[in-house]
Amino acid sequence: MASCSSAHSTAPAAGTLDVRFGSGGKISTDLGSGADRARAVAVGSDGRILVSGSTQSGGPSDDFAVVRYTPDGQVDTGFGEGGKVSTDFGGTSDIANAVAIQSDGKVLAVGTSHGTATGDTIALVRYTADGKPDPGFGAEGRVSTDLGTQADRANAVALQPDGKIVVVGSTRDPDPAQGDNFVVLRYTPDGKPDPGFGRDGMVSTDFGGRADVAAAVAIQSDGKIVVAGTSHGTVTGDNIAVARYTGEGVLDPNFGDSGKVSADLGTRADHANAVALAADGRIIVAGSTHDPGRGDNFVLVGYTRDGKQDTAFGDGGRVSTDFDGKADIAYALAVAPDGKLVATGTSHGTTTGDNIALARYTANGKPDAGFGTGGKVSTDLGGNAEHGNAVVVQRDGRIVVAGSTADPRQGDNFLTVRYNG
Repeated sequence: MASCSSAHSTAPAAGTLDVRFGSGGKISTDLGSGADRARAVAVGSDGRILVSGSTQSGGPSDDFAVVRYTPDGQVDTGFGEGGKVSTDFGGTSDIANAVAIQSDGKVLAVGTSHGTATGDTIALVRYTADGKPDPGFGAEGRVSTDLGTQADRANAVALQPDGKIVVVGSTRDPDPAQGDNFVVLRYTPDGKPDPGFGRDGMVSTDFGGRADVAAAVAIQSDGKIVVAGTSHGTVTGDNIAVARYTGEGVLDPNFGDSGKVSADLGTRADHANAVALAADGRIIVAGSTHDPGRGDNFVLVGYTRDGKQDTAFGDGGRVSTDFDGKADIAYALAVAPDGKLVATGTSHGTTTGDNIALARYTANGKPDAGFGTGGKVSTDLGGNAEHGNAVVVQRDGRIVVAGSTADPRQGDNFLTVRYNG
């Protein structure tokens, strides 16, 4: 009787670095300045990875910067110039805070041009699939939007199925007593303000704080727009703020209190930096909350479709995670194909400096015991400043985090890290 043997491979543990990516699971990219910082990431249908942020250009001013990587973590030289592209909007500091990939492969980067002749303005640029400015968008690929204040800023972008572009951030209210308000803008696919949205393509919302800043956006399957951020300086401190708008740019009366929800978690510093939609329509917000004894911790808060706190999520509607830093702040959130929630950010002030912080939760907001140690991973790459600012989960479950790392010779570099899922 013949005998046979078979080799069995063991899948890498969830939360470990994917050693098949870049160099040992990571790639650091120097764009030629001492301040190259990535703030957003997206993955195309072909598996290539787009990372956006900023780089300094011949002096103290910043420009938009976008880098594309191959699926295995190498700079994709078929994009832009040697895999990289930068764009100057004329401000003293042009920062790309968000990136999205259209269905035709074109790349949209969105952020703020600080310090222009009219103050801070909202900035968008679209590139062709090979990284050239798209002549069919705005003026030579660029759109600058001045809403008539000195402080118009964009922090996030989402694409509608019809190709329209939704941008969120903040704008200064004409009444000095109100400060900054949420702002939501919608553009047509060629970069013009959408006249069918709000007033001339824009709607602003006041939550009653001294500075109400929208940080994230998600679009529901019914076309309604969910926006999350922070209402700073309310009577109870900083609160998590969520608003939902109809497809016409009107606050949705079927959500929260006339379209708005403000959450005070019992501290003076509750901040929302990211939002994601579960498959069943629930809304999950991620950010930070302050613990008197431990400093800031990651926090996720769950809401029902109509804006009520989802008490079945986490512990009474929320879950917090301590990474043992002085300030553990979640900046990004993604939903995995299996419905699990992945949050990333930075654990500031640990014994080894600032580390990338990554946590995974079940769909119901419980720490995923099968991920890392007790549902969390802290990544120290040997420097004192590794920051996680953005996350995306690939279709195969692997997790891509983008941010920055401090090189002792080159200064800050783009950093992209991939983890096994």
